[in-house]
Amino acid sequence: GHSDGANQLTMRLPWKTLLFWVLLLIVHHRTAGSVLYRAQEEQPPNTLIGSLAADQGLPDSGHLYKLEVGSPYLRVDGKTGDIFTTEVPIDRENIKDCRNLYRGDPCFLEFEVSITDLNQNLSPRLIEGRIEVQDINDNTPQFPSPILTLSIPENTHQGALFPIPLANDRDSGRNGVVDYALTAGPDAAGLFSLQVAEDRGEKLPQLIVLGNLDREQRDSYDLSIKVVDGGNPPRYSSALLRIVVLDANDNAPRFEKPMYEAELYENSPVGHSVLQLPHRRVTFSTTNQTQDQHDSSQHSYYDSGLEESETPSSKSSSGPRIGPLALPEDHYERTTPDGSIGELEHPENGRNSPLCSATYYN
Repeated sequence: GHSDGANQLTMRLPWKTLLFWVLLLIVHHRTAGSVLYRAQEEQPPNTLIGSLAADQGLPDSGHLYKLEVGSPYLRVDGKTGDIFTTEVPIDRENIKDCRNLYRGDPCFLEFEVSITDLNQNLSPRLIEGRIEVQDINDNTPQFPSPILTLSIPENTHQGALFPIPLANDRDSGRNGVVDYALTAGPDAAGLFSLQVAEDRGEKLPQLIVLGNLDREQRDSYDLSIKVVDGGNPPRYSSALLRIVVLDANDNAPRFEKPMYEAELYENSPVGHSVLQLPHRRVTFSTTNQTQDQHDSSQHSYYDSGLEESETPSSKSSSGPRIGPLALPEDHYERTTPDGSIGELEHPENGRNSPLCSATYYN
């Protein structure tokens, strides 16, 4: 009858009340044997972390303490239950569970110690614990390379931002990266500046273009960028920030002369050099000038592919060739001494022909 009454009472209890008592028992079971210690990382060997016997109210004799989880970073005195560091330093940045933590999140090193009562024939008692490993400023922030390169097109508008590669600091929180600084010489001080933005606690350095860049005036600038952390004392390092000004097609090609003249025989072979004009585009005609002005189809062109102030490195290797102006592989017109247009002939006819003049116009 008593059992039936208890069951009826249990059934009458609200299910939320039952859930509350179950959760309370679970929490009590988990925390009853747990221990929390705090210690700074990189402590020397044999540094005392804590004493289980004194902290847990256990007798300091008649018990055997044994480390079950926590090696090689920890050791336990078998008689007193004192926990010490070992020859293997506790490096916060090398603990597996702490490598991918968000900045400022605590890092914990877990351990387990079994306690056996030597006076009674009882099963060992297991105590679980954690050590909060506190960060110290033992790492210097570093850039990914001693030389950082930013490529910026010339004629970039003022105020444009370019992200600078981030420095990395294995320390966390205030011991991590807190600021960047830019040092520019007198030649670049008016052209570049630094802006440090922040995103979810991370510092983001950005280069600001303040002036007009002209690659034909100067194609690179060397600056120095410094990163510093918030330790006491702070650690810092520097890198060379090289600005490479990219070429833009902002210069028109120009001739040195308004007109070029050359002479050649009408039966000259195909490919015969007429006039050497490196790095220029020229127009030549094999008819009289009056007809040339009305019929642009009679013009032939030579294009080196390079502007006067542009550099060869800015052009594709598959672009126009550079070399002497040669005869095209087609018919051309032969002029008579009186200036009239003669018959069309091909260079392969092999006949001796009068001298043919060619004029090159800008």
